[in-house]
Amino acid sequence: MGWLRVVMAAGLIALAACGGNSPVDADFGGWEPVGPPAAGARVLAVTAAGDELLALGSVPGPEGRSPAAWTTGDGRRWEAVTVTPRSGYGVVAELISGGVGERVVVLGQAFGGAHFNPRMTVWAGDRSALEEFPQSFEQFGGPRAIGVGGAAAFGGTGLLVGAWDGSGGRYGVAVWTSKDGANWVRQADDPALSAGPGEVTGAGGVAAGPGGFVVAGNSIRGVDYQPLEWVSSDGYSWQRIPLSGSGVADRVACAATEQADPCVVVGRTVGVRPQLLCWPTASVYRTGPGGGTLDVDQALLRADELLMSIRVDGAARLLTAGRDCTGMREVPLPVRAPRAFVGNLPGGLLLATTDPDGDSRIWLRAMAG
Repeated sequence: MGWLRVVMAAGLIALAACGGNSPVDADFGGWEPVGPPAAGARVLAVTAAGDELLALGSVPGPEGRSPAAWTTGDGRRWEAVTVTPRSGYGVVAELISGGVGERVVVLGQAFGGAHFNPRMTVWAGDRSALEEFPQSFEQFGGPRAIGVGGAAAFGGTGLLVGAWDGSGGRYGVAVWTSKDGANWVRQADDPALSAGPGEVTGAGGVAAGPGGFVVAGNSIRGVDYQPLEWVSSDGYSWQRIPLSGSGVADRVACAATEQADPCVVVGRTVGVRPQLLCWPTASVYRTGPGGGTLDVDQALLRADELLMSIRVDGAARLLTAGRDCTGMREVPLPVRAPRAFVGNLPGGLLLATTDPDGDSRIWLRAMAG
């Protein structure tokens, strides 16, 4: 992490000199501004796609926003992914989460209907083209629907995670699986996922590691919050693993190669001033910064380094730590923004600072030396 320490030191000196709402420093604290993937692009997710990055989001469209995706190998040159909607909601959807396995699986979101509720759309394809596959309203909606929030892919299986009012009348985690990206099957009554008597379970993020899928979430019994992770080698059979401490697990970062503990889970405590939590293993957790409000947007592993994009009191912050969650430090962002998303490139990092009601700015930072 030496390259990060050099840049952070320079950024902290500049931050002390600037203050207020100005950028971190005159040259953006070591971040290089580069052009966006398209005019008005709003990046809402960045995921690894082989030796490239896949950015998901939207662009301005005739009815507000239109779904869009791009790939890049260096952060400077972008290739637009051909995106083909097949429904009215698909035309105005924003792409919010994705996974790359034998195929690319993407979750989109639009708003509509009598109550302007989120309407989920599902897309699949490859790094050059994505097609929407419309689902029945009851697949993700209806009186028993709670929400769908994340997508991942492992091998030939696509996975979506969310929550559903199960057969026992209790809110619980649900997953949707697909072998072809078009036909999806909901699992809402798996005992490992669903809520037991007196319990509510909820899912945060999902990732694919070298051994399969990992879902971060929690259970609630009364006022007690138990952080959890669920693991599955195939997306169909699940194991529930309690995490140490009390709080909510929100995001997962997984290494690409097999190792003793390939994934790290990141979340937060619950209370008046929530605090960041980081689990390198199920039995160990470390604490980080807190605030009046705290949300975890992304966790990313880069070799032996963990990067965490969080929001504290409505402003994005980027943190770095060791793979074991120790040595947690802040990486100054080039500008203040509501949200930030990062991706690994061969020579450093790509950063998208995003206004969910506006557009995104793209930044690069090379590794020192």
